[in-house]
Amino acid sequence: MRVLVTGSAGPVQPDGAWPGPRDPRAPEPAAAGGGTHAPTPREVATWWFPGRADAAGATGATAVPVALAASRPAFLDALAGVAPELLAAVVPGEDGTDVPVAVRRDPRTATVYVDASQVPAVGGTTPAPRSSAALGHLLAHAADAARTPDGRPGRVVVATGGARSHDAGAGLLGALAGRVPSGHGPTTAETLRSARSTLGGAALVAAVATDAPLLGLHGTSAALAARGVDDAVAQDLERRLGAVAHDVGSAVETLDREGLGAVAGRDLLAASSSRRLATVPGTGSGGGAAFALAALGGRLVPALAVVADAVGLDAHLAAADLVVVVVDELAAHELGEGVVHEVARRAARHALPVVVVARTVVAGRREQAAAGLSGAHAWGDGSARALVERVARTWSRA
Repeated sequence: MRVLVTGSAGPVQPDGAWPGPRDPRAPEPAAAGGGTHAPTPREVATWWFPGRADAAGATGATAVPVALAASRPAFLDALAGVAPELLAAVVPGEDGTDVPVAVRRDPRTATVYVDASQVPAVGGTTPAPRSSAALGHLLAHAADAARTPDGRPGRVVVATGGARSHDAGAGLLGALAGRVPSGHGPTTAETLRSARSTLGGAALVAAVATDAPLLGLHGTSAALAARGVDDAVAQDLERRLGAVAHDVGSAVETLDREGLGAVAGRDLLAASSSRRLATVPGTGSGGGAAFALAALGGRLVPALAVVADAVGLDAHLAAADLVVVVVDELAAHELGEGVVHEVARRAARHALPVVVVARTVVAGRREQAAAGLSGAHAWGDGSARALVERVARTWSRA
């Protein structure tokens, strides 16, 4: 029997990190309600057939771990197998100080993967939004690293969900255009032209952790109330981001008229004008960093789909008899746009049973069945390993 164990360790983090700590190395908040965070897929795989390292090979009983993640350091960790080259560099941060960064490169496909959470937001104090300029410098480094040995442009994939700024990517665009280090200033057609030139033709992908647009009732500023931001502050930020969106939209239209390339793949915008870019799902990811990447010509793709495709999740599913998904909490997010949703959707094509093990299970059985799950089990305050071994005895043949 072949068991595919996938999922992510730790609680789901909200898309974007403003207003959070300036230090990207600051610890993430603990799991809601306390308790033990989820074990990694690799740990669960070793528990599934305990003490059967030799017999498992002889009987064909194996548990294969495949980690998935949408943002933050776990995003790069999940891609280590397909992008083995870890490249270090520094980018200018607060007051011009050097900030160490790292990206992962897949030399076979000339693809560089970037985690936006590792750079701090620059300047500003709450309630003023902080700038994404440091992310712009990181993006420039990634574009250079993605080039092939003969100098051709490569592909840059940016996990925007952990970005610590909230400026619609204005600082990112300014930094790429040569405004060092803050990136402050209006975004004009010349700004956008210079920013695109800095990237040297690299193909951009914004790996977004939410489908929220930049603006509107469900936009990136509307989600700030859950992080303790006052409604009046959120409304002021919406106004500021709206002004940025207007400038960037005008710049995009100017470059389009000049024949310098359509924005974001016109399939995303359908018949809408470039000024409507701010309402496209996903542009609100990372405090609007994804909006700026779209203005640079990038595609917006769900981050979990990016990782799943890169690690060959579909091929693993085709070879599996059972799928086990490890999450911290099985609730609305996981069923709607989280790892459980992504895995169950793909597993359905192969008519595979999907079992979830989680610290807590909030979703009811009807919701689980609607999502295509065959079962869900919670360890609560008990031992995650004991639960996994018990579930394994139920689902796996000896």
